[in-house]
Amino acid sequence: MIAIVVLLSVWTAHVLLVAQTSPATSADAAVSTYPSAAAAVQALLAGNPRVVAFGEYHQQKRTARIPSALRHFTREILPALRAAGATDLVVETWITTGSCGEVERKAVARVDKATQRPASTENEVVTLLRRAKQSGIEPHILQVACKDYQAIFAGGRVDYDKLLRLTRDQLETQIRAALQRPGSRLVGSYGGAIHNDLHAAPDFAPYAFGEAIARTVNGKYLEIDLYVPEYVEKDPLIRREPWYQQYRRAFRPHLVVVVARGPESYVLIFPRQR
Repeated sequence: MIAIVVLLSVWTAHVLLVAQTSPATSADAAVSTYPSAAAAVQALLAGNPRVVAFGEYHQQKRTARIPSALRHFTREILPALRAAGATDLVVETWITTGSCGEVERKAVARVDKATQRPASTENEVVTLLRRAKQSGIEPHILQVACKDYQAIFAGGRVDYDKLLRLTRDQLETQIRAALQRPGSRLVGSYGGAIHNDLHAAPDFAPYAFGEAIARTVNGKYLEIDLYVPEYVEKDPLIRREPWYQQYRRAFRPHLVVVVARGPESYVLIFPRQR
């Protein structure tokens, strides 16, 4: 059976995602507010990056009633990317066909259980890929072979270290391929908020492509992490992040807040739902 495997990204308990330590946000870091996510992204793209990599704090079943960062991205940010000249979008997902047998089925089932995503997430990924194509942006997904399933599911359990490394490798490979595609201009990527890290902490550097891609494009790289406030406001690890306190000070109802976390590294927080 053909299905979409949604990563965006995979964590055993999402601890790595929320504990990531990009450079500490200084007390006087730039904080801005915008009327919409599209306006915020347009402002950040003013430096004309060659690659813009979006990362999300992912939706889980307990937050299914609140629109996801993925839905916000598709509806609000994708048109802004197209207006800025984006030609390609790499998405952290892959198609499973069952051709790799039992190891594929078990690995996918374990990953689905670990991510705790609502069933609607798969549909949202499909919608993103379709709308990107319809708008003239070429979508790209990860390519996972049978040997990859065997490597990440050795011993009857998912090896998340290998899975995260595989995801990083595949994202980097697809981004590099998009950069080489004839007519390619602005290349975007969408995935979990660690693989795109430009200034990754040592513990998480093995899972991040940001620094390598930035070197490839001579620094014309932009990292934007996307956060839904209702997802992160109850997370104690997030609340301890330096950027979070600056977000709270800048918070205004119905406005998008952007915090500069480091050079070419930003956090974008959507408005709370009305």
